[in-house]
Amino acid sequence: GTSGVVLAYQAQQSLRQRQMMQALLGQTASPEIAKALWDNRDRLLKSGKLPGQAMIATMLFTDIRGFSSLAEVTPPEQLLEWLNQYLEAMTEEIQAHHGIVNKFTGDGLLAVFGVPIASTTPEAIAIDAQSAVACSLSMANRLIAINAHRAAHGFPKLEMRVGIFTGPIVVGSLGGHHRMEYGIIGDSVNIASRLESYDKNRQPSPCRILIGEDTFQYLNNQFEVEPWGQLILKGRHTEIGVYRVLQRQTV
Repeated sequence: GTSGVVLAYQAQQSLRQRQMMQALLGQTASPEIAKALWDNRDRLLKSGKLPGQAMIATMLFTDIRGFSSLAEVTPPEQLLEWLNQYLEAMTEEIQAHHGIVNKFTGDGLLAVFGVPIASTTPEAIAIDAQSAVACSLSMANRLIAINAHRAAHGFPKLEMRVGIFTGPIVVGSLGGHHRMEYGIIGDSVNIASRLESYDKNRQPSPCRILIGEDTFQYLNNQFEVEPWGQLILKGRHTEIGVYRVLQRQTV
């Protein structure tokens, strides 16, 4: 009888932990990350929350250019339908490249590569950065397909911006008992966001991808980039090296 009670309690605790992780990360983690998180649940979970943990990861922000103007001339039901189709396509690419979607921001999103299991070596951090950049190029290809479909139905084409930055962050449960999410905070998150929104009128391609110097250092010449120089991003006082990603490096 005692053994039965213990087993029932353990099963209940296991279910509670799994539900908690699903609530924090949603359904946006790749199967590999979901498994890694579950395998490390005893280390990650503490007092019903994920404790704050410092790590280095790569952040990826996206946004649709001129979305407000599109929203003004598009019926709300239609707007929501095609926006969901767009976000689903982008989410699929993020999962395929082993990232997680941390949050949706209306017509954009924040994805992170290198969480929730921290990358602790330069080689592993480099893989995260390269995965994020490769993901952004795949997003650009998905955008081409989306625009082809939109053109066939007489809709205007979409353009998007991507900002990517690699740096230190702190992750963990954010919020209270009634509402809690997987929080990712740090200056690195802000830099990625500022890269995405930098000079919105400078759009040389349907999908503009800007990365910071810190990400560029991890790419190992695997991608062709265009230097944009040392720039001061909005809200910052120091310059940062900025590059536009063009394509994978060809042999």
